[in-house]
Amino acid sequence: MLLKYAGPKPLVSAHGITFDFNKEDKFIYLSIVAELIQALDHDYIENKRYTYLARAKPLDIDSIFKLISDKEPNLSSQIEERRLIAEKEIENEIQRARDNRLLGEEERNVLIRNINLLHDYQVNRAVNKTLYYCGVDAVANEIKKGHIDSISAPMFPKFLHVLHSIQGAFKLLMPSVETQIDIFEAEGHLTVQLKIIWG
Repeated sequence: MLLKYAGPKPLVSAHGITFDFNKEDKFIYLSIVAELIQALDHDYIENKRYTYLARAKPLDIDSIFKLISDKEPNLSSQIEERRLIAEKEIENEIQRARDNRLLGEEERNVLIRNINLLHDYQVNRAVNKTLYYCGVDAVANEIKKGHIDSISAPMFPKFLHVLHSIQGAFKLLMPSVETQIDIFEAEGHLTVQLKIIWG
């Protein structure tokens, strides 16, 4: 299985292909998620504060996959399941394009070609998304296991995105765990902090 960056969400029509740059490929967040798993995976001493120095460059994809799959043994089957779902969604899109009588024959053909052109791209994005959310769940589980009260990071958009995703994972827990994200200045730098409010 080849894991790689695909790109922003494509918008496919009979008139061409455009991209929604607000819907970035989850691949760009994978290294942060994997490093969080790495940073959190240890025994904890109560009331001790831990610091982790993030790498200057992203982890390679093999390291990312290993860190996440070590925490989620069913990762490969989840990715394969999502790949098959993506394939089926693409088949359904093609069938809808064939059945679309509002478009002329040439427009239908262009739409079908555009969908086919983006086949691998769409599947790649779906696989990356599955890997990302499995990683986010692994981070949430590490936080729960260590009964961690907060995680702070520099206020960069990618860190904020990942912390929001972790916050979402806590909402899905049964029972759900309340969390809060704060942005503040500390030592002259903007910081984002995820607080976990244990009941």
